[in-house]
Amino acid sequence: MIETRTKVGLAFLVVFLLGFAAGALSWSAYYRRGEAMRQAIWIGKFNRERYVRELTEAVRLQSEQMGALNGALDETREEFLALRRRLQPQFEEVRQRARRRIRGVLNADQQPRFEAFIKRWDEARRAEEAAAQR
Repeated sequence: MIETRTKVGLAFLVVFLLGFAAGALSWSAYYRRGEAMRQAIWIGKFNRERYVRELTEAVRLQSEQMGALNGALDETREEFLALRRRLQPQFEEVRQRARRRIRGVLNADQQPRFEAFIKRWDEARRAEEAAAQR
């Protein structure tokens, strides 16, 4: 039979390990959520619903002001989309230059994998842009 001291020691160790695991899982969840928020800000995604909710709370918007607010946000969205369409060729030019530089670094075995990567990356970017325009 196991001694009482050993049982207490094992119980202490198990509780410590469970606490450590819970802390690690909590930190991971917190970090992922924060990272997703930072990434959304970095890539310029606009959460309209959150913006309207927080603005409504911050300035105490009245229900009759919501129509004008939505109109202003719709107009602004259209302006951003027009700006994006106008600047898109310049962004594409920079993107293609970067890809040429990267191709210059890669060896012959890496080239086809890079082309496949670029194809997947571009498809995902186009899908994101299409979703953003809806």
